[in-house]
Amino acid sequence: MLNQGSIARRIALSHLMVILLTGLLMGAAFWLLLSRHLEQAARDSLQQDALNVAGLVSGLPSEEDGHGGMMRGMFTYHMLGRVIQGEYLLVNRRGLVLESSIEQIPVGSVLAAGVVEQIVAPGIYEGRVTLGGERYVAAGRYLDQQTNRGSTVLLLTRVAGLDEIRNELLVLFLISLSLAILVALGMTVLLARHISRPLKLLQEKAHRVAERNFGWQIEVNTRDELGELGQAINAMDEKLADYDRAQRQFFQNASHELKSPLMSILGYSEGVRDGVFKGAEARHALDVVARETGRLKNMVDELVFLARQGNPSQIYNFEETELQEVLEQAVDSQQVLAAERGVVLKLDAPSEVLLRADGEKLVRVFINLVTNAVRHAIKEVQIKAEIQKGAVHITVRDDGIGFTSEDLQHLWERFYKGARGGSGLGLPIARAIVEEHGGSIRAGNVPGGGAEIEVIMPIEN
Repeated sequence: MLNQGSIARRIALSHLMVILLTGLLMGAAFWLLLSRHLEQAARDSLQQDALNVAGLVSGLPSEEDGHGGMMRGMFTYHMLGRVIQGEYLLVNRRGLVLESSIEQIPVGSVLAAGVVEQIVAPGIYEGRVTLGGERYVAAGRYLDQQTNRGSTVLLLTRVAGLDEIRNELLVLFLISLSLAILVALGMTVLLARHISRPLKLLQEKAHRVAERNFGWQIEVNTRDELGELGQAINAMDEKLADYDRAQRQFFQNASHELKSPLMSILGYSEGVRDGVFKGAEARHALDVVARETGRLKNMVDELVFLARQGNPSQIYNFEETELQEVLEQAVDSQQVLAAERGVVLKLDAPSEVLLRADGEKLVRVFINLVTNAVRHAIKEVQIKAEIQKGAVHITVRDDGIGFTSEDLQHLWERFYKGARGGSGLGLPIARAIVEEHGGSIRAGNVPGGGAEIEVIMPIEN
């Protein structure tokens, strides 16, 4: 059974209403057309027979006294497989009935004035006439075809007989229509169920996704919009499952990364408070607390920045920005770290390359990339910019051991740290900013040794 209010039920009811309305319209049209066809066919047959009969009796004498019963008998017509009884009248010029097969109109009767002309005269005949209290379809011919005067042969058939045929045909039509409605209704119910089944599956899938129950793939084996919707929901399920796993991993990593500096801060601060560290040790403890506090602050700032990405509150101030100036600021900010590690920073960038960018955030991108390169470099880090096909390619390359295969798989994941890595947030932040500028970023290894990260940015026209 179809549930009340369901889409399948509404589809079935709407189809049934359309079928019934179509049936009613077809029935009405069938009734009108059939009535006209039966009367027209009867009239044509009567006119032809009247012409033939008029030709047979036109030369016989004794017009006023009839023709000796030559016309006695019944006329019959075959119409749509049925035999229809016909009647005849022979009437003189004064309307006196000379011969008749109709009991209600015996010989010697006089027809009402104008009846003969109504039947015979062209342009006046309307198809039906009432004689003796009964309706007939009639046709007539004058015996004298030259003058169209004198005695007249009238052939008639009862409208009731035609109505019987029409009613029988209408009953057959209604029976056929009822059977067609039943078949169509059955097909409609099957179609509605065929539509409702995948919809119920999609509904169940949506409930499971709402409950964070991922992994169940629905099978909608239709090549239509429902099939496409099923595929889209399955794809959404996979992406939400990946996102859920990433979020869980993110919170696990975040809690671990935040816990490490907090434990250091807590331990050293309690040691200073309790007098465990004194003198130089106390000063060292305070240095550790300050360093870990700064690291914790930077980590929180990076988490806040990542959380704002894609949010309307994260506003980018796009303006004309000179690339060389951006790269020089990033390199200058890392000179101290590079000097501590004995690494030389080399910058090669063309002047007067303008970008439509948020300069402050773009500086942050290259600070993260240069910092990461300095951590892994042995002696040198190269920052080089080249213009290629309407875009600028900026490469940050070190001479270290390069990325491992595992690094390349997880490099852009939050909190992923390779050997000598930082917070694990620098590269995800760089990627988010670059993509917000309509650019792209990739990582790989240099054939001669070392790692490189390439940023491709569109140049302002």
